[in-house]
Parts: sequence; structure tokens; C-alpha cells
Amino acid sequence: MSFDKSFEHKQKLLDAALEEFTAYGYEQASINRILDRAGMSKGQFYYHFNNKESLYVSLTAVLVERKLAFLSSAMQPIDLQQDIFGIFEAQIRYGLAFAAQHPAIYEFGQSFLREKGNDIYDKALAANRFENQDSFNQLIEMAYQKGEFREDLPLPFIKRTISYLFNHVTDFADLTNPAEMENNLKYVIDFMRNGLARRSGDE
Repeated sequence: MSFDKSFEHKQKLLDAALEEFTAYGYEQASINRILDRAGMSKGQFYYHFNNKESLYVSLTAVLVERKLAFLSSAMQPIDLQQDIFGIFEAQIRYGLAFAAQHPAIYEFGQSFLREKGNDIYDKALAANRFENQDSFNQLIEMAYQKGEFREDLPLPFIKRTISYLFNHVTDFADLTNPAEMENNLKYVIDFMRNGLARRSGDE
């Protein structure tokens, strides 16, 4: 099998999986239906993926990469001149632009959130978290070095708090549509700013 043909087959599988997992969720999704959508055989499937779980985790990784690439190209130099909370707000704006341009990916994201509490949610989250954690921590460390956070709060505490709030936003926010997502994430950022940011008068 040539590299080009192999890549084409894998992309067809991922496209078909995106539709299937969005429509049925992980547990009810069918490999047979995915293969029918892609017009491929089981042999071609197992050439690329071990099972349904590996397909799902791979799909989430690909979609995260696409969003990160979009954000990287969309962020402007002026966005990065803001404090860390302003950068978070800019990322939300561009994230909503990404959702508007890629509604199928946004809908899959909503179906992924509904998997919370299931093993597949934790596995997919863990698989992607390691790739993004370094850049996330670097952003916080740079802000800490610039004095954007309260000096009485240790850096590890700040990292854990911000990470927890972003990773658990669905526990206290109804993210049923992009507008709701924007408002609730802004509330989270305002909460972080009021609790973590360096206050006027701090030496």
C-alpha cells in the first residue's frame, strides 16, 4: 500500500468516524457503519487502528491538532501583548470562530463532553493533555515571571487552579451552544482574574 493511498484511507476512516461518533456517541457507534460510510473493508480498518477505542482517541487527537493550528495562525501579536487573562479571552474568541467555520467538529466536541464519566472520556483526555500541558504551563510561568499573579500564591497552586477550572468548566456551565460557551468561559476567566491576578497596591 503506497503512503498516499494509506493516508487517504486513514482520512476517510476519520471523516466517517466523526459523523458516526457525533450521531451515536462512543458506546453506540458501530465500526461496521463507519466502514460503510468510508466504503472500506475491515482489513483496511485494522491496518490503521487496533479497535474502536484507538480510532476514537486518534480522532480526538486529530481534531485537537486542527483547533490548535487554527488558534496559532489566528492569534495576532497584539493578542499576546495582553496579560494572561486577556490571552485566554482572545483564545475563546478564536475558538468560537473555529466552531463557526467547522460546525461538524464543534458538534463532535459536544458529543465528547457527553461522554464525561465514561472511561473513553478519560482516556481521550489523557492522550491529548500531555501534548498541550507544556505550552499551557509555559504561558502561566511567563505570566508569573512578569508579575501578573498575586505574589502570595505559589506558582504550583496557580497552575493547578487554572488547569482545574478549564478542565472542569462543564461541571458548572451549560455549554449547549457557542454563545453559552463564550459567556460561561468568560465567567471563569473573570473569576480567575479576580482571585489570582496581582492587585493594585501589591508591592
